[in-house]
This record gives sequence, structure tokens and C-alpha cells, in this order.
Amino acid sequence: MAPTAGPRIDTTAPTLLVESVLKTAKMARDVERQRTIVRENKELLKKINQIFRTKGFMNIDYNFRVHQSLNTEVRERITRTVERQNREICKRIMSRKASVDTNLRATKRNRSKLGPRIGGHRMVVNFWERSERWLCQLVIEVCPEVTLAELPLSGGRLKIFRIYEGTFMVLHSSIIQQSTERNIKLGTLGSVPKGSVLKQELDGREYCLITLRRVDNVSDAQLLGLVAAGSMDKLELLNQYGSKYGRLLEPIYFEVTSEVDETCL
Repeated sequence: MAPTAGPRIDTTAPTLLVESVLKTAKMARDVERQRTIVRENKELLKKINQIFRTKGFMNIDYNFRVHQSLNTEVRERITRTVERQNREICKRIMSRKASVDTNLRATKRNRSKLGPRIGGHRMVVNFWERSERWLCQLVIEVCPEVTLAELPLSGGRLKIFRIYEGTFMVLHSSIIQQSTERNIKLGTLGSVPKGSVLKQELDGREYCLITLRRVDNVSDAQLLGLVAAGSMDKLELLNQYGSKYGRLLEPIYFEVTSEVDETCL
């Protein structure tokens, strides 16, 4: 006997919609949020880079004006208050006894700050960052037995070769020409103080360097001079541009002059 037809259970899978599986709206919001984050990070890096390079201020509206009332009496009262405050400030300034400005760049103060000379002449080296931003000026007292013609730093504006952080600042490097006559007294220098200007020959090259700390021994070298006492703090500034392996963080250029720029000390 055949079974009679009766109620049955629907066991087929339901129809799935694309929005239920992919959730395209959520995916679009996530992509837009990621793009916003990337765009904001780029703008932030641009501002940070500009602040570090220019030391300037960002997002300041210099045209901002304080709200002023349209009431004539109120504006006159504010004007009288400002005028009274200006008089008080002027009175305090006029009654103040004059004192010597320690930052005044006078000729006598500069000469005393440079320290005593160790030789008969002086060498002045100016430094620039990226060839347009002036950094500092080093005053070097040249040894009496060394002439300016023997210094390997002539030839206009040059680029610093290496700065080994806390050790040496190599100003110049050149290949030794075997054909030229050389009359250089090279030897091993012991207990070289900080700020010593040396000429060293190593592996067929000639280096002109400045010590950034006390060095026990330097071989095949000649002492050319010493950095003046008033310029020692400038070495710390130049040391910040160096690295462990000598690579400069920013290109530094220098030029040797014979006169001290009184406005730059």
C-alpha cells in the first residue's frame, strides 16, 4: 500500500543575500578610515619636518584680532586702560638702572674670549648647513712652525668628509701625490687634547681632522694647531651632526678665512 501524502519539513538552505555575507558598507567605511589615517599621518610628518628644519611656528593665525565692542564708551575706556598700563611699563623701564649686557658682541670681549694665541697667526673656519644656513665659526690658533700654505684647507668652500661622533671630525681628505715634494714631520702623538687640529697620513691618503675628545695616541700625524677656548662649545654643536660610523646627518660645508667675524661670535 503506497504511503499517503502528508505535511513535510522544508530542509533546503535559505537564500543568502550579498549584503549579508560581504557587508560592503562596512568594508567601504574601513577603507575610507584607513585612507584618512594615512592622509593625516602624511600631513603630520610634513609639519614635523618643517618644524625641525625651520624652528618655526605652525597653525598660527597672525591676522587674528581680539573682539572689539561697537560701543564708543567701552572702546574709549579700554584705550585709556591700555594707555595707563603703557605709562607704567615705560616708567619702570626708565627707572631701571642700566647694566652691561653679557651677550653684547664687543670687540674686546671677543678677543678676551678667544684666549691667548699659541702661534703667530690665526685661522678662522666658518660652517654652513646645506650651504645656506650658517652654523658657527671656529677660531684655530695655528702652531708657530706651521705656515698657512701648509694647511690642507684652502680652495674655497669645502664639504666635511666625516664626523665620528665623540671622536674625530675629518674636515678634508685627499690622495697623496707621490710626485710632489713633501716636508712634513710626522710621528706618533701622545695625549692629544680635545680640539687639536691634526694632519694624518693613512693608507695613501692625507686627512685633516679635529679631535672631539682626548685621544691617547695618534700615529703618523702632525699637530697643526688648537681650537681656541672660546670656540670649544662650537665643537659640541658640530658633533651633533655626526654618527658612529662617520656619516653626516646633514651636509656640512666649511670655508677658511683669515679674519674673525665679530658679529658671528
